Amino acid sequence: MSLSRLYSGHVLGNEKLTESELKETTHGIFSFANTVNERMLDVMFLFGMFISFFYDTWLIATVVGGLCLASYYTTKKLIPESDLYQYVLSGVSAIFAAQFIYQMHGMAEMHFWVFISSTILIIYQNWKLQLPLIVIVIIHHGLFAYLQYSGYDGIYFTQLDYMDLTAFFFHGVLAACVCAVSAYWSYAIYKRTIQDAVNLKTQTLLQKDLQKANEELRTSEEELRASQEELTLINENLNGLVKERTLAIIDQNKKLVHHAYINAHKVRSPLARIQGLVNLLGHEMPQLNESVKEIHRLLEESSTELDEILQEVRINLDAAEYKNLSEEE
Repeated sequence: MSLSRLYSGHVLGNEKLTESELKETTHGIFSFANTVNERMLDVMFLFGMFISFFYDTWLIATVVGGLCLASYYTTKKLIPESDLYQYVLSGVSAIFAAQFIYQMHGMAEMHFWVFISSTILIIYQNWKLQLPLIVIVIIHHGLFAYLQYSGYDGIYFTQLDYMDLTAFFFHGVLAACVCAVSAYWSYAIYKRTIQDAVNLKTQTLLQKDLQKANEELRTSEEELRASQEELTLINENLNGLVKERTLAIIDQNKKLVHHAYINAHKVRSPLARIQGLVNLLGHEMPQLNESVKEIHRLLEESSTELDEILQEVRINLDAAEYKNLSEEE
């Protein structure tokens, strides 16, 4: 598998998480956030009990704080697969802040609990969790401020004797800004978490593809090695076969040379006799007629030509015999 094919299939950022992968990614986030926020809820309840010493607000701390805890844990127990408990958590965090403001008779520092709750909710990486918090805070602040300045006893929003609309407006806007900033960071962190998960998935897929490519390459190398070994064996067999065939040809050539040599010597004897007869016949030339002389001449030329051919054959046979001897050496 080529690198171009490998990387064209999986490019960073082009992968998407499936529903199960997204759930697996957020599961760890939610588990950690639940642990932190549940401990925070316990701290809030205990803090409400603690500040009851100042204005004897035990009933408020017990009832309101107990209902807040019960609302959260009941929702989480009844609907474990839903994230509704997170929104309940956001709402009860705002109620706890209102409870503390009431218990401390409008102490300004108790308003800081809104900011603490908003910040801790960032851990869930869900910007929408800021909505229940800020909505309840705005309703609480507006209602309690109106009731306090309308003269209702036992209603506390602030320890100030008077707060004009401008001051209240800035108070609410700043609280909303804090929640907006927390919402932005929740969203930004969530996007980064998803991108990291996508990158991890892409990296995993690339590693699998690379591993597969390496296995294919290893298989190809093994096949090539086997082919080379087979080719080497074939070459060795071919060399042996060529050598065997060469030796057979040399042996056959020796036999042919020997056979031709013997035949040449066999032909030499009758030729010698013919030449002897031609010489004897030549001594009788004066007594021969013209036709016999012509026959003698032709017979002499033929015997001479045959003798030359036999000499040439002998020379060639001698050369072939010398060559065979040299190859054997």
